[in-house]
Amino acid sequence: MSSIKTFKLEGLIPATFTPMTADGEVDYDKYETYCQYLVDRGITQIYVNGTTGEGFSLTLEERKKVVETWINVGKKTGKIKQIVVQVGALNLHDTIAMVQHAKKVGADAIATVPPLFYKPKTIDNLIKYCREVANAAPELPFYFYHLPSLTGVEPNVEDFLKAASAEIPSLVGVKFSSKDLVDMLGCVHVPAPHRDDGKYNLVFGTDEKLMAAMVLGADGSVGSLCNFMAPLMNRILTNTAAGRILEAREDQYRAQQMCRVMYKYGDMFGSNVAALKAIMAMVGLDLGGPRSPMRNGTPDELEAYRKELDGMGFFQWYK
Repeated sequence: MSSIKTFKLEGLIPATFTPMTADGEVDYDKYETYCQYLVDRGITQIYVNGTTGEGFSLTLEERKKVVETWINVGKKTGKIKQIVVQVGALNLHDTIAMVQHAKKVGADAIATVPPLFYKPKTIDNLIKYCREVANAAPELPFYFYHLPSLTGVEPNVEDFLKAASAEIPSLVGVKFSSKDLVDMLGCVHVPAPHRDDGKYNLVFGTDEKLMAAMVLGADGSVGSLCNFMAPLMNRILTNTAAGRILEAREDQYRAQQMCRVMYKYGDMFGSNVAALKAIMAMVGLDLGGPRSPMRNGTPDELEAYRKELDGMGFFQWYK
């Protein structure tokens, strides 16, 4: 069992996709190949059923089976060392069911978004909700998943951590997927008295600002891009840590330029997730399309997409 006092995510932690068949069903047969693809690129930790994984487009039973499949192909084979499950759902009952399932099947940690419809208006209310989620399996390390651009819940996370430290004993950190680096820097300075190192574990989820976040004290990246460009993203981490700023900046700029093109096609396809899945197919691992209301690109759209990526040299430097 993972320890609340010592559990820590560092380096690259892909937010995994959910493979789909042509008719929009979860393709569980693809997971073994997907797992090996990640392992071959140095990945040993993953984040499951989040935004990239279309967690909110899946049924509760599908989400459970996705977790079980990752446990079977990753943890039980020794290929994946740490699996974090995003348990947040549209109601507390389902969220707690996901927590208890994650504990039962052997996940290493859990994370949750805040409520998405009846949104907490105060930090106190947000903490109360997170406490109920965390207390469903108090021995599991717990992360708050901060994604205000999609959840519409925008607490100052520094203030959240200060108030939550005494309320949620299993709180170990934040998946910080906001571009507010001022707030993130504040989080770095909040003490975590129940942790052996006295610090909260901050993993950053906005790929195009990863270098800046690492300079400010983030511990690693939970993002989408390291699914298909792990070597480049890892160079950002290692060069930043070593003070090779020009080299890190060059790779960060490449990631930003790729994201600008990806966002363009994400708008066409209904979500960045759809555009990212299209790239996975382009680099040799077809995980299928997204689930509705997102859509696949047409052959002409995908060809135009590929040409734009090729024009910036993406297929030469992503790996």
